[in-house]
Amino acid sequence: MIDACGLRPGFGREAASWLSGAGRDVPDARALLEDFSARLIHLGLPLVRATTHAPTLHPSYRWVMRVWHRGRPTVELRRRHGVEGTDVFHGNPVEHVVATGEPLLCRLDGLAPLPFPMLEELRAEGLTHYLIVPLRASGGRTGAASWATDAAGGFSPEAVAALVALADPFSLVFELKGLDRMLSDVLEAYVGHDPARRILAGTVRRGDVRPMRAAMMLTDLRGFGELSDRVGAHAVVASLNRMFGALVPAIEARGGEVLKYTGDGVLAVFDAGRGVAEARRAAFAAAEDGLTALSDLRDEAGQPFEVGVALHVGDVAYGNVGGGDRLDFTAIGRDLNLLSRVERLCKSYALPLLATDAFVDGLDLPLDLVDTVALRGFPERHAIYGRPVDALRGLTEYVP
Repeated sequence: MIDACGLRPGFGREAASWLSGAGRDVPDARALLEDFSARLIHLGLPLVRATTHAPTLHPSYRWVMRVWHRGRPTVELRRRHGVEGTDVFHGNPVEHVVATGEPLLCRLDGLAPLPFPMLEELRAEGLTHYLIVPLRASGGRTGAASWATDAAGGFSPEAVAALVALADPFSLVFELKGLDRMLSDVLEAYVGHDPARRILAGTVRRGDVRPMRAAMMLTDLRGFGELSDRVGAHAVVASLNRMFGALVPAIEARGGEVLKYTGDGVLAVFDAGRGVAEARRAAFAAAEDGLTALSDLRDEAGQPFEVGVALHVGDVAYGNVGGGDRLDFTAIGRDLNLLSRVERLCKSYALPLLATDAFVDGLDLPLDLVDTVALRGFPERHAIYGRPVDALRGLTEYVP
């Protein structure tokens, strides 16, 4: 039975019951928005548009906005840091409810002036009524949720009152789902995608490691000490970020995982679970792409970046290492030690990229044999390959 306002009896109670029950079992914030909107429609609300807005902890963006339209896929928009100082945020209903902590209700039908420019866009879409409420979360964070309709006459007073009352129970479930995403984002930012996934799946004990075969990349910035002497700390950080901004996207685009920033370098792995040859090709392509991206950049002292890149393939132990309550998710092993020895040779041979014989074996790569060397700590000699060179240095007895 539906009342004169179009709502089923007990609309607010039924919606709140869904939030405390089935709503807690949805997988994420997107599903919460979609499923809750469907539930409101089932209970008689003439809903055609709903949104959520939440601040988050992510190195690349500050706010996440999700927009649901009836009959359309949900859209997720990410707003970068500093958006609060732009026109996208200023003069927006979200800014208003976050600042005031009060709901905002606007009729969109008719010709009356509207308080915010974006509401004119909703009016142009044929919407008639708009409600936005603050979503209060722990730690003083405040987000927002909105609902809009195209029904003649808009939402009924009963519907508006019920939606305002639902803001608090909705915010509790929304925060719960948002914290899951926020924790994942923070972990990914600091330890990488795959380590974050494994940690959240329960790989949190010291000694939880797994063997992994991978193509490996290690980079190092030449002249880092001199750069630090020439410019201040902030300029050094800016230079490093500029360098990593060229290398890391190239690694990630080829399916690599950045495991560690080694001060002025980066350690990355390409899991050979998809095939050893494919992992090596991906690592080589990432190295080439990264070096190409760096070639047009300069550090804060105006000098070109001189970066050495070493490539190898082998076995590593991948997981938690540490002591007490402090752990590090990293990779260790003999092949990584070999990789670090080869990386040091980039400077000795004045070449930006070197690869081991194990890495090159069976692949048609544009690399020439540079030398066969003994590496400290390794009884066997290794053939080292690099970019084509006119003359080899002949340092066959060099032990780095």
